[in-house]
Amino acid sequence: MTLSKLKISMAFAVAACVAPLTHAQEVRGVNPADIDSRFDVIYKRVNLSPTGKTDIWTLKYDYKLNNQWGLNFELPVTSKLSVPGLSVSGNGDFFARARYIIPGANGMTYGLAFETVLDAASKNELGTGKHQLNVGALVVKPWSRGFLTAATLKQVTSVGGDSQRAKFSNTELRFIPVFILQDGWAVTGDLRQTWEHRSSQSWQRLELSLNKQFNVHWAGGIGISKDFDDKKDRSTLSVAAKYFF
Repeated sequence: MTLSKLKISMAFAVAACVAPLTHAQEVRGVNPADIDSRFDVIYKRVNLSPTGKTDIWTLKYDYKLNNQWGLNFELPVTSKLSVPGLSVSGNGDFFARARYIIPGANGMTYGLAFETVLDAASKNELGTGKHQLNVGALVVKPWSRGFLTAATLKQVTSVGGDSQRAKFSNTELRFIPVFILQDGWAVTGDLRQTWEHRSSQSWQRLELSLNKQFNVHWAGGIGISKDFDDKKDRSTLSVAAKYFF
């Protein structure tokens, strides 16, 4: 067993050792409109095209201010890029977000997000070289107790940073179907379309994840994804352990 696979197995073993859910227990963290206080440890393996890989360990912290406001902080604490002729390790850029959720009629939920990204990567290859000021909008529609859909629109804009690195301005549209199953299981899809306005490039991402709520505090998830068109990879595997406060 490789070291990466061993770390993944250990993360799920910790979550699996806690007491099981009751049958009716809520699956937390799968509705994009949820505001929770939680701590995530996320491992991601990106298989690059045509060859190479990136291994990323990310720490993520969400803090619930009240039923409408939440904060989120995210840092890839260890990233390793391995391509022919180059191997680089270090931390990535730092993300900070504020979210505002607005309940609507007929179970609908709306939201706004404000995000700043700091050029904190320890190596040029592990970050964009630019700070960012980003804004987003969210709408969530529940169709039944076991199915909901969400759509998001996000504008990403680079601000300052390394003058030698290219500026960027991206618009991202996402559609997220969520299937909430029995016994704490949920399946989430993610279809993304991104347009990069300065370079006229565009790309798509397809992602599918399986989530499991072990008890009121512990949950885990595993996902696969792939980018297409102007931005390509061979595949991405992600595994997350989540602790809710």
